[in-house]
Amino acid sequence: MDRRQVLAALSSGLALSVAGCSDEGSDGPEPTGDGSDGSDGSSGGDGSNGEDDSDTDDSEEGSGPKQVEAAVGDLVEGDQLHLVVEGVDRTASLGQFSEPDAGNEFAVVSLALKNVSDGYVSVSNLLQTRLRDDEDYQYDQTFTGGGGNTFNAGQFAPGEVERGTITFEVPEDASGLQLVFDLNASIIGGIDRAQINLEEEAGSIAEIEQNLRVETYSLGEEIGYQDVAVTVNDARTESSLGQFSEPDEGNEFVIVDISITNNTGEERQFSTILQMMLKDDEGYTYQESLTATTGLDRAFDEGTPLSDGETRRGELAYEVPEGTSPLYWVFEFSVFASGDKTFWEIRS
Repeated sequence: MDRRQVLAALSSGLALSVAGCSDEGSDGPEPTGDGSDGSDGSSGGDGSNGEDDSDTDDSEEGSGPKQVEAAVGDLVEGDQLHLVVEGVDRTASLGQFSEPDAGNEFAVVSLALKNVSDGYVSVSNLLQTRLRDDEDYQYDQTFTGGGGNTFNAGQFAPGEVERGTITFEVPEDASGLQLVFDLNASIIGGIDRAQINLEEEAGSIAEIEQNLRVETYSLGEEIGYQDVAVTVNDARTESSLGQFSEPDEGNEFVIVDISITNNTGEERQFSTILQMMLKDDEGYTYQESLTATTGLDRAFDEGTPLSDGETRRGELAYEVPEGTSPLYWVFEFSVFASGDKTFWEIRS
């Protein structure tokens, strides 16, 4: 079960009402070192990476909820999120273990989403996306393998882009498919909805670029939040981790050495699937390769909780395209709260 499946299962029971709502600016993670002013290792003293977020548009004032219709390639501009559907593929197979039911096929939608607001924004595939056809039938996403880099839901930092695929299973004869994306979902109302006609293409694909507007930290920096401290000690690259741990052609393993200290006064469990990931500058997210991590002599142990006062160190393995740069290791101090997603730049 990957991160998307776990989040979907949990959010269906907990009603992830924060989806599409931005963080209101509570104090986030910060360096714990003596005398640190929080600027060491960051991309800019103001957390801006030295770039203007030109995607932000504050020209509309007092506008009410709206519904936008667009084609593949069009830029959809919400108040907090910008969206581009970059392509769609309908296929009868996504690999040996990903076959649709008889008479069905997969619709694989590639999209990019950017947080253009000044706060953290939470996104839920389960609650905010679905497919509709021209007979008004509706299809929820299917959690199946294949389809390239999967879209990683959760909290988005200011300026962050997430790029990936969302897969739906539909009848082979389904026509007039539209992706429906609620850009600003809220239990109170005021939903801004985008309807993307997947059978119509714009003249070109609009560009969405990531420019993180949060502090990014360096190897060796300890960052603390709510009595938990995390350090990325080191990172290295391996082309192989044993007979049964070979990356796909054109890929490599990135090994990240981390430490977590628990000073909360009680036991705490940390999840490598839900809280830890790699991210590149195009917005693709890479989850831990469980097979590769088992080939490490000093793999991070998540099987038992950390006792109060305990520090645990270990390594995690990720499979990424060779030479991917820059590359960030990302940690979310909590799964559902917003505003604590923290980035360490492990390759520049």
